[in-house]
Amino acid sequence: MSKGNDSVLYREVQRPRQLLYIIVIIAVSGIFWWGFIQQVIYGIQFGDKPMSDIGLVIVWVLFGLMMPLLALQVKMITEVRGDGVYIKFVPFHFEYQDFRYQSIRDYKSVSFSSLKRFGGWGIRINLNGERLYNIAGSEGVELRLASGDIVIIGSKNPDELKKALDLSFIDNTK
Repeated sequence: MSKGNDSVLYREVQRPRQLLYIIVIIAVSGIFWWGFIQQVIYGIQFGDKPMSDIGLVIVWVLFGLMMPLLALQVKMITEVRGDGVYIKFVPFHFEYQDFRYQSIRDYKSVSFSSLKRFGGWGIRINLNGERLYNIAGSEGVELRLASGDIVIIGSKNPDELKKALDLSFIDNTK
């Protein structure tokens, strides 16, 4: 990031709030909690072919404790700064993924289907090589990069995101 050009003109933080997402996390976690309590605490075998207590404790820690804690941390941060667009998908990115204005040929607001075009939500690449960063919804901004790549950034406020791009993109491509 270049100094003096790092002011944030637009910032959006999205978190998954779909009921199905929450139900799946609770259901998967609940199964491992149930198995742990049944087998390790009460000594009743969990399932027809139970794993060892140590194995079950390890799986319980991963899917009963860690998975729900990580699921609560998931968020996508989108920023438009003086020198480009920045995306951070927590907890998967440790640093921002940046798309500098010099590498953006053009951009536009779009409506899309994450499921049909990319097979789901999150960080996705489809068979055409297009990339998606999206937590929820079906609107965002499509970046056409100078390399020919297409990147779609999902947003709950696509008009505001595009407005911020309009303000800073022109100044930085002169």
